[in-house]
Amino acid sequence: MSVQFCLALLALSSLTAASDPVCEDLLKPLESRSRVAGKWIFHAGVSDTGDLMRVLKTLNSSWIKLTPIPGSEAMTLHWGDKINGKCWYGSVNYIFSVNDTQGTFNFNGSDHGHIRTHLQSCTDCILWSDTTTRPGKEEVIAGRSLYIFTKTGKLDDLDLEVVKQQAACLKFPPEFFFGDITDLCPEEEPAATEVKEEEQ
Repeated sequence: MSVQFCLALLALSSLTAASDPVCEDLLKPLESRSRVAGKWIFHAGVSDTGDLMRVLKTLNSSWIKLTPIPGSEAMTLHWGDKINGKCWYGSVNYIFSVNDTQGTFNFNGSDHGHIRTHLQSCTDCILWSDTTTRPGKEEVIAGRSLYIFTKTGKLDDLDLEVVKQQAACLKFPPEFFFGDITDLCPEEEPAATEVKEEEQ
């Protein structure tokens, strides 16, 4: 099955869900770039494929930092992921769009394509639906994920219920994975010399 066909099916599935009046109200895109700027801590996520869910469950904790680039629609995304007790850092520039934002990330030597849609959510939260393509043994695998980040990492029960309703509208499974909101990587990546000293 081609990547384009997979993505078309995923998009059609999302549109079908969004045709419900309640879902239409819950799945409004986020229009303001300034709304996503700043540092955010991963609270929870879910994927519609077993492979991506297994990858997500290797995440101990995560933070991201979004910084607008002056004079353009672009933003810089920095992140610090703690996976199996080790910190991984990265950054990428991307164009913020009310519709779909596309970008390519490199993880473990492989390129991963991402099509991201920011959705309206609770105050001090950012929520996005992410379609991922990545190399497989025979073909590119497509899958979708939904991530909720908050300023503190915490989320009220009522806000979480709304996020779960949004996930249901997008036809995600109900089982969310919740990250650790305290054991975070430092915001600045340690210098190589510091890392060597710690390993000795």
